[in-house]
Formats: sequence, structure tokens, C-alpha cells
Amino acid sequence: MCTLSYFLTDDGYELFFNRDEQKTRETAIAPSKHQGNAIFPIDPQGGGTWLGVSHFGQTLALLNDYQSVFDITAVKHSRGLLIPHLLSNKAPALYQLQNMDLSGYAPFKLCIFPDGLSINNNNVVFVRWDAKQLIHCQVEPLATSSGVELETVTQKRKQQFKQLIDLRHPESEQFLAFHYSKAEQGQYGVNMLREDAMTVSISHIKVGNTIRFNYFDKQSQLISSIGCLKVAAA
Repeated sequence: MCTLSYFLTDDGYELFFNRDEQKTRETAIAPSKHQGNAIFPIDPQGGGTWLGVSHFGQTLALLNDYQSVFDITAVKHSRGLLIPHLLSNKAPALYQLQNMDLSGYAPFKLCIFPDGLSINNNNVVFVRWDAKQLIHCQVEPLATSSGVELETVTQKRKQQFKQLIDLRHPESEQFLAFHYSKAEQGQYGVNMLREDAMTVSISHIKVGNTIRFNYFDKQSQLISSIGCLKVAAA
């Protein structure tokens, strides 16, 4: 279960991501700069990540697709390894995906925020791998995943999104209030809490002339922030 939202700005975009995991899962390593000009946290269990931004300003966000039926014995690679791989290459992420053999990966949705993105250059792409084919999905300001009651979870989170955010005049504070909100407890909330799982981290990536990755680890209650100058695309 995860929730992503974003809005575009004159010189870039801001993206917000709540990662939901089992309470027993090992705590992730906070975002840092990696070889290949990218910033991302690391999930110790798989060695990959669910969210990363390149120094060129391209952000990739991964949500698990719990609804697709697939053969678990065919899974050979962790989905979390996709983002470090895609960000380490200069070719556009969508082009790479379209030319990759994805048969060894479990189903996922990948949200692609390319470099050069802005309110006047809106080319955000959402794609879904359902273990059979790569499908383009409708791009919306809110994306969510859930292994439990997906339709109900999505509906309730969309309702809360509409209550807290004015898309005509989006501001960081509105989106942060949404992602930190505990107005609705339990599995339906954005800041999710279940007996077995919870929102374990909340991320905020801001891309403009500079790049900033703010990260709150709820398990350790530690806040970290890492930034860099945006590198002009060749």
C-alpha cells in the first residue's frame, strides 16, 4: 500500500510519497547520493528502492500491483532494483522499459516524471506491468496501491485529497497536510495504520533549479534532507 501525489510548477514539480509496509519489515536506509547521479533510499530486504530522483531531475516512483495475477515462481528480480537501473542510464526510462525483458518481475506500476518537466511541459507517464504486457495508465494527481480493498481505499483517499487540496492553486503545505493526515485512521487513511502494516516513511521531492529530497522515517522518527544542483540535460 502506497500513495503518491504531485503538482507541476513553473520550473519543475513537487512529488509526495507515502510508503506503506509490514511492521516487521526492516527499516529502510535514508536517501543518499549514489553512483549514476541519483538520490534514493534503499530497502535492505531487496537492495533496491521504491523512489528515486536523478541529478537531471527525473523522478521514478514504484507502486506494487497487488491485483494482477502472476506466477510467483517466474519472479527472478526484485522490483526495487528497477529504479536504480533505470536512473543509472541516460536513456529515457520509458524507452528502457519498452526494450527490457520484464518477465522476471512481479507486477508493478511505475510513475515517470521526466527531466524538463514543468507546468508548460507536462509529459508525466504512468505505466503498469501486469506480468504480461506494459500498459499505459491514466495519469492523475493521485495514485495509490493497496493489497486490501483497493477500490474502497482509493475512493476514500481521493475524497480526502479533494477536501485538503485545491488543484487550481496547489501548495506544498496542502500536499504535506494530506500525506501526514491522520484524520481518517486505519487502512483507508493516507498516513495508513493497520494491525500488521503502517505508513513507514513520507517523502517529498522538489525539483526546480535545484533538487531536494526530504524524508521522514516514521519508525525511527528521523528526518533527513539531501539536495543538489540540477544538472542540465545534454
